[in-house]
This record gives sequence, C-alpha cells and structure tokens, in this order.
Amino acid sequence: MSDIANPRRIRLERRSPSYWRVTFDHPPLNIFGPETIPQLNEIVTAFETDEHVKVVVFDSAVEGFFLTHYDFLAKLEDTTSLPPGPTGLQPLPDMLARLSRAPVGSIVSIRGRATGVGSELSLASDMRFASREKAILSQWEVGAGLVPGGGPMARLPRLIGRGRALEVLLGADDMSWSWKIGQGVKVYSLG
Repeated sequence: MSDIANPRRIRLERRSPSYWRVTFDHPPLNIFGPETIPQLNEIVTAFETDEHVKVVVFDSAVEGFFLTHYDFLAKLEDTTSLPPGPTGLQPLPDMLARLSRAPVGSIVSIRGRATGVGSELSLASDMRFASREKAILSQWEVGAGLVPGGGPMARLPRLIGRGRALEVLLGADDMSWSWKIGQGVKVYSLG
C-alpha cells in the first residue's frame, strides 16, 4: 500500500537517544486495525533492537481517547493475511508479548478511553499513568460475544487478582480509573 492509502496513525518521536514517545493519532476514536499493526510492529522492533533507548512512553493525540478496540469493520483478509510475528503469535498478541519483555521501560499515559487493544497495551506495559477525570478502561469483548485477543486474561489477574479480573473480563463494563484505585490497584494519577 502507498503512504497515501496507509497514512501514519502512530508517530514515533525520539526525544533523546534514551527516551522515545509513541503517539496514537487516528481520529476520531483511535481505533486500532490492520493498517496500524505494521506501524506499531516497526516501532516495537526499533526499541527492541536499539541499545540506547531506555524508556518508551505511549500517549494519544486524540482528545478523550487513548486507544480503543480493534477495527472490526476492516476486511477480515486485511488482518488474516498479516504474517505471524517473531514469537510465532499473530501480529497483535506478538507485539504485546514482545512489549512486555522488551529491554526498555514502557509507560502508558492515559487521558481518555483505553478499551480493548488500548487496555491490552496498558496491561502489557510496565507502568500506567492515568487521568482520574478522563481515564476509562474496559475489556468489552465478552459483552459482544468475542474473546479478548491481546492477553488480558493472563495479565489482568496479576495486577488486580483473579476475582476482580473475572469481574472486569466477564462484566465487559467501562470502569473509571478511580474504580481500580478503590479495588487496591496501585496506579499513578496524571491529575
């Protein structure tokens, strides 16, 4: 595909050799899909292989949305035709697994909705900073008869315990960040 047909939805800014910033910019909702998978894969590969980068911060340029669900309106073959990643997993879980094991500190800055892929990227990262007023997280898939594909069933219980993780995953409800604080989860507020 050409750059016109496949514009950059994810920007990488190397603020210094050791500090990189990754910004999601896919208005109006920051939906993640087959056109953004190669873009994120390129970035994950870059910080996996760069010996100077120490910290990568993920944020959003779209007001009210960090990163939302996978684009279920995209053609199925646009996703299924993507090759597995280096781990042997499909591209999205591959990148999240690699992110969780990367030799860099990964931080998400959430000022809005982080649902589906956004929540999964947050769970795969080392630290999560969230706005008390604007952050909303969810794993909505079960409510729509789908299975969350980015690893929340493995990662969420380690952060909030099995019972609460089942509540989040099976309830498929939106939760404000204050809910997570009230449930004994250590989070960091952006204010």
